[in-house]
Amino acid sequence: MSVQLPDDDDVVARLRADAPGCPKTGPDAGRTLAAARRALRRGRRRRALAGVATVVLAFAGLTAVGPIELPGIGTLAMPFGYGADAPPDQGDPPVYPRERMLHDIAALELQVLPVTEHLGLTSYLDEPAAWGRPACRVLTWSHGAFRDRDADCANPDDPELPFDSASEAAFAQVSDAIETSGVDVDRIDNGRWGPGTSFHLRDDSWRWNWYYSYVPGTPPDAPAEERTQTGLGVRRQVHVSGDWWFVVEPDD
Repeated sequence: MSVQLPDDDDVVARLRADAPGCPKTGPDAGRTLAAARRALRRGRRRRALAGVATVVLAFAGLTAVGPIELPGIGTLAMPFGYGADAPPDQGDPPVYPRERMLHDIAALELQVLPVTEHLGLTSYLDEPAAWGRPACRVLTWSHGAFRDRDADCANPDDPELPFDSASEAAFAQVSDAIETSGVDVDRIDNGRWGPGTSFHLRDDSWRWNWYYSYVPGTPPDAPAEERTQTGLGVRRQVHVSGDWWFVVEPDD
């Protein structure tokens, strides 16, 4: 059975006709109904704005994290720029914007490269402690090869010696230079990842390795980019400026 509800005009008419139970004096019924409608609309607007605010805050949280790497899809770049520690997200394989790369190589050349050359550095690794595993440091320089001798960092037959006071000071000097540069480097190698010195970026990617490569004698007419097919995928080398390259290659 259906019930026919009175429309708004009928309600107003009944109120104005002294319907039982309604006072004979007081607010005009039409104004009361209109005020109720305005209040309803304001409530709807508040709920809508609250929903939009929730979405904006959640989206802002995602953008603060930076690009997200999705298995089987690749890197999802979030808008509004990238954070200082965000992974490269332009192109395939992904690299940093040119402005970012120019900034980084200028900082490395000013702060870090002179220290590596002064120390005769060939290998540096700064792997922080994580998940119950102690930190692991490796340093090979003009005074010899040194490594933290914890079982999780060194095998019994590894040739490196435990850190002595001189190697501790040299390691700290490299670490301080990296921190001053603002480029998040956790590994430096000379000649092990191709010609020149490579400055590896700290990352959590399961797919890519990124590093800046300083190759003295790079010809002025060097190609802007080189791509090499490897057994794991494409290795991409971007000529940034002068003797500096940015390299991305598949993580093995």
